[in-house]
Amino acid sequence: MADFIMKENSMNLWKNSYKEDGDNKPDYTGKAKVNGVELDASLWINKNKKGDRYLSGKFREKKKTDSPF
Repeated sequence: MADFIMKENSMNLWKNSYKEDGDNKPDYTGKAKVNGVELDASLWINKNKKGDRYLSGKFREKKKTDSPF
């Protein structure tokens, strides 16, 4: 099977299975590619004071681990 190649200026998000009611963890997490740089992406579903829902997101540099696993 061929490796997936992410397109430029795009992202893929998946529902965060570790999210619990009342915590600050993102509702969705995934990966993004912006200007040739691969980033971690997070997305939260929020409500304003009127009760309208909106989305907010964040990009950050990919976590680098020394572990081979």
